[in-house]
Amino acid sequence: MDGKNRNTTIKSEIFQPAQKGNIALDIVYQIEAAIVNEDVLPGNRLPSERELQQIFLTGRGAIREAIQVLKQKSLIETKKGAKGGHFIKGVDIHQASSQLALMIQRQQIPLNMLLQFRYGFDRSILCVAIGKATMAELQKMTVLADQLLELCQEKKIDLKKISAVDMKLNFLLVEMTKNPFYDWIMRIIQLSFGSYDFALYEDPTFSSQTAQNWVYTAKALLNRDFQAGMQCFGHHYVLLDQCLRQRYGDKAVDVDGKLLRNMEKD
Repeated sequence: MDGKNRNTTIKSEIFQPAQKGNIALDIVYQIEAAIVNEDVLPGNRLPSERELQQIFLTGRGAIREAIQVLKQKSLIETKKGAKGGHFIKGVDIHQASSQLALMIQRQQIPLNMLLQFRYGFDRSILCVAIGKATMAELQKMTVLADQLLELCQEKKIDLKKISAVDMKLNFLLVEMTKNPFYDWIMRIIQLSFGSYDFALYEDPTFSSQTAQNWVYTAKALLNRDFQAGMQCFGHHYVLLDQCLRQRYGDKAVDVDGKLLRNMEKD
């Protein structure tokens, strides 16, 4: 349909007169539905405010309120000039992840809650990945884990290289699931709390142990050994717990002085 061509004005036929009640909200829902259904694409221009009034059979106030809500949701953008107007925005997963990560950071979530979520999230990744990972992916993980261990055992530690390999390992894990939701959440986690994992590599007491645990994790996945994989994941968070307590103290990690002490036993 013509409405799917970029830089064209959206056809009015895809909308219906707004329902009585919260008219502005109904308009927002209709435009959101058009975006989800791909009746409109990034770059498409909304009809003028006067035309929108005619399409939705409502006044200027409701139209402007709906446009403001759509802007707040980053679904449309306004351009000025002769060729200006309100345009559908593209969804940038990296930008969306960054915004959500910033929001999470501002919530000042206690570390114990973060670690509980991370541990549960990683376990769910393993449950899916261990059955869906290809041999090429498993072999790649083995190579990366060996690289990480070598980097952590060098006399002069290159934290930038270590961080890059660690991130590759994390994203390779989610890639194994063949599920984009895991990838999106992992991006948010890395942007929000990646610095806590990084603390493991900054401390020589934990860096080699952490890297060696990645080697064991890669081996467990290669052998499709779910129980061994779970033990590796649990051990990672035991190390992280110890590292963060050593660096920040018990009170900074959680409220009651207890964390996920039984992880390694799962």
